[in-house]
Amino acid sequence: MKPRPAREALKHYEDREHSLIKHIILESYLERLLMIIGQWSTKIAYIDCFAGPWKSAAADLSDTSPGIAIRTMGACQANLQSKLGKTVRLRSVFLETDDERASLLEAHVQNAPQNIVQPEVWRKPFNDAIPDIIRWLEKDEFAFVFVDPFGWKNLIEPAVLAPFLRRPRTELLINFMWNFINLATGHEEQHANLEAVFGKDWRDATAGNADVKQRELMKLYRQLLVDTCNGHIPKPLRTAMLPVEYVDKKKVIFYLVYATHNATGLVTFREEAEQVAIEQTRLKLQHRLDAVAKQKGQGDFFSADTHEDAPKPPSQEVKDLWLRQMPTIGNTLTVDSELMADLIEDSDVLLSELQAALAVLIYDGIVENTAAKRLRPKFPVNYKKKEMLRRIK
Repeated sequence: MKPRPAREALKHYEDREHSLIKHIILESYLERLLMIIGQWSTKIAYIDCFAGPWKSAAADLSDTSPGIAIRTMGACQANLQSKLGKTVRLRSVFLETDDERASLLEAHVQNAPQNIVQPEVWRKPFNDAIPDIIRWLEKDEFAFVFVDPFGWKNLIEPAVLAPFLRRPRTELLINFMWNFINLATGHEEQHANLEAVFGKDWRDATAGNADVKQRELMKLYRQLLVDTCNGHIPKPLRTAMLPVEYVDKKKVIFYLVYATHNATGLVTFREEAEQVAIEQTRLKLQHRLDAVAKQKGQGDFFSADTHEDAPKPPSQEVKDLWLRQMPTIGNTLTVDSELMADLIEDSDVLLSELQAALAVLIYDGIVENTAAKRLRPKFPVNYKKKEMLRRIK
């Protein structure tokens, strides 16, 4: 997926800039997922549980999740066939109860690429449709479920999502509307609703400052997702998240929470999320530059497309995360996707931060990569090759 220039992208999402970030990660990760899963599975399903389309500015719905998903499925199917010789059945369901939006979707899917099964539009409420979706999915079919409601009550709770979470070969991307839920924590009448989202101890997580509250509540939500699967499926559920901020301030509007039973899936999502986080920084910068230019009556002279934040030195906390895996001199550690997934879940830091912290430990002579013949400042360990680290100091 090639990103559009920041100014051009923002023009298509005026007054809904946060949706742009959501659509970028949806497209980029869905593309990676289809190209990876399509190499071993002949059946893949995509389910959009709250399809909309919402406030589209494009006749072809290319700025909506249904338009993006259908286009991506068609392109990936073509690439799987032409480049890898893989024939994969790609089918999809889009849920929408609003008559006008559902009719728009039904017209749109008539023009879906011919190399995918014509998408289905179901005019059913999400909760009522869940058992039907589970029955519709075939046992050997991989499923990607996009849960993107405008609200949250009785929609994103782990108990509600349990049929998907407990299904093998299923991944979810959940839009967790933090701004709404955060406001609800101040109202006693929302206690039962919040307990369904976070668990019975959610009040304890609200005791700290705003940042601590946010971090602890999101931990509780993700842990409850995991706990919901315990005893129902052999592989544990893994989760990661991407914060999406308001375009004009450093404040989270929602989190995109990703859930999978596959370590490689989690690392792949994190790789894409890191690139999207960089893009989010550029889009916010472009928005500020455009606002200043408009205020001063200047033209569009400045572009944020090539902007890169200066790298920050890795924290001791992240370095300690590595050292805890090798507590004693002489300890060895095989670094693979399972380990990287563990580190991501434990710390929520970016992959680049994990690599940077390890690079410092290697440079300082505390750890060595037994497979490396020279220092690698940017990628000191290749987890795809299962390289081994050794504690030497």
